Amino acid sequence: MTTTTDRRPELYRAFGHAAGIIAGVRPDQLAGPSPCPAWDVAELVDHLVFAAHRVVALGRGEAPAEAGTPHVGLDQAPAEVRRAGQEAESAWSDDSRLWMEVKMPWGESYPGSVLVDMYLTELATHTWDLAAATGQLERLDISLAAPVLAAAQGMLKPEYRNAEGSPFGPEVDPPEGATAWERVAAFMGRRPR
Repeated sequence: MTTTTDRRPELYRAFGHAAGIIAGVRPDQLAGPSPCPAWDVAELVDHLVFAAHRVVALGRGEAPAEAGTPHVGLDQAPAEVRRAGQEAESAWSDDSRLWMEVKMPWGESYPGSVLVDMYLTELATHTWDLAAATGQLERLDISLAAPVLAAAQGMLKPEYRNAEGSPFGPEVDPPEGATAWERVAAFMGRRPR
C-alpha cells in the first residue's frame, strides 16, 4: 500500500478542524452516544486527543503508543489537539518521513505517506462522528471532505472493516444528493442521515 499524494497540508488542517468541533461540545453531551458504537462522546473526544498525539510521535520516528486513551478534560481537549497539530507540522516537515517505513502496534508496517492518509482519515472521520453526535454537522469544513475521501479510498483495506477493534464498518450507499461529508461518512461505514 503506497500513496503518491502528499496530504500533509490537509492533515495539519484536520487538527484545527477537530479542535473546533471539540470546542463546540457541551458538557451535558459527553455521556451521549456517538456513531462509533464502542465510544460515547467523551470517549470519542479522548480518542481524538490520543490520535492527534500519535501523529506527532509517528512524524518524529518514535514508536507509536499502544491504544489506550487517557482522559482529557473537555476544557483542555481543544488546546491539546491544536498543540499536537503545531507539533505535527514540525515532526512531519522533513519530506523523507513520507517514505520511511514505520511498524504499527498491530504488526503492519507502512510508509509515512500512508500514515499521513491514515491519520487524516482517522482525525477527520472521528471529527464527523463528533459533529454528528453533538449537532455540529453544519460546522464541518467542506474543503476537507474530498481529500479525506481520496485518502480513505487509497488506504482503507477491506479487512480493516469490522475487524475487532476497528471503528470502520462496511461501506454503505450514500443517500441521494449526499453532501461531500455524507459521502465520507458512508464510505467509512456510517449512516450519514
